[in-house]
Amino acid sequence: MGGDMPQLRIHFTDLDIARTRIKLETDLMWEIVSSAQILQHKDGDLFFAPWRRHVRELAGHDADLRTALRTLLTVAPHAAYFPDLLTPPEDTSGIDECTDAVLSTPPRRLREEIDRIRPADGPGASWLDDLARGRSAALRQLRDALRVYFRSVIEPHLPTIEEGLCTDVAPWIQQYLNGGPEALLGALGPAARWDPPVLAVDYPHDRDLRLDGRGLVLIPCYFALHHPVALADPRLRPVLAFPIRTESRLLSGGRAGGDHVTALLGATRASILRSVVGGSTTTRLAKQVGVAPATVSHHTGVLRDAGLIATEREENFARHLITPLGLRVLAADR
Repeated sequence: MGGDMPQLRIHFTDLDIARTRIKLETDLMWEIVSSAQILQHKDGDLFFAPWRRHVRELAGHDADLRTALRTLLTVAPHAAYFPDLLTPPEDTSGIDECTDAVLSTPPRRLREEIDRIRPADGPGASWLDDLARGRSAALRQLRDALRVYFRSVIEPHLPTIEEGLCTDVAPWIQQYLNGGPEALLGALGPAARWDPPVLAVDYPHDRDLRLDGRGLVLIPCYFALHHPVALADPRLRPVLAFPIRTESRLLSGGRAGGDHVTALLGATRASILRSVVGGSTTTRLAKQVGVAPATVSHHTGVLRDAGLIATEREENFARHLITPLGLRVLAADR
């Protein structure tokens, strides 16, 4: 992390460390809001360009989805701030329970948060004014927009999203089991640096967040990009939504339109290439792929000669890692 870049500094006590946990269930509201941000810029095309095109095609012949998109992009702008009420920190499951949590925001907080994004005039200003005042028609419009959007463009992709999240949290769970919360905080990747008792992450602006014994919930998010995101209001239960790793997205979902990597490399080498995205030893690859270690060694040699993987020697074992070229080959198959 660059020293000149603004940072969010999260201050832990011993009690906070003990209460830190990973949210293992998909957080539907973080995925909804983060995906709405994705629709408002062109970053992340490697993964999200087909999904963006799909959303535009659906909206072209679905008036309800067009209305939902206008509503959601108005209340969740791609900016340094969007209302915390859209991502309730309470544990919820299912879109109906999630929307109920959003709409149960206390009136004063609803007004304060919507006022922060409400323009003086222009498209959406009148509806945001009604929403800030808690008028029933505006609240119903938000509820309907969230439900239509989720069921149209998020729910059909939940298997891919959940597979990516499961792939991403696996190393975190292992760190947590082996070394507890502090090992987890030290293994969050390049987006964060754990220097006890402070976790620092790159952020759009400098900010300090003191947990004060409440702990921290880490939320992996498929549609998030660039940097972790915390709730703006420090009085709410602290959460930190993390973008999942590149390799986790590459490994998630089916290979619609044909498995071109397998056609090019053969089934065993293609399976090995996908299995080394997060790093793997020869012995582990043999178990994953279902072939003898000597066979794995032969195939990793071929992949290494082709520049698709690299091998690090550590004492009595070899650790195989995918290269940027290997990642591009897998990405092309997406």
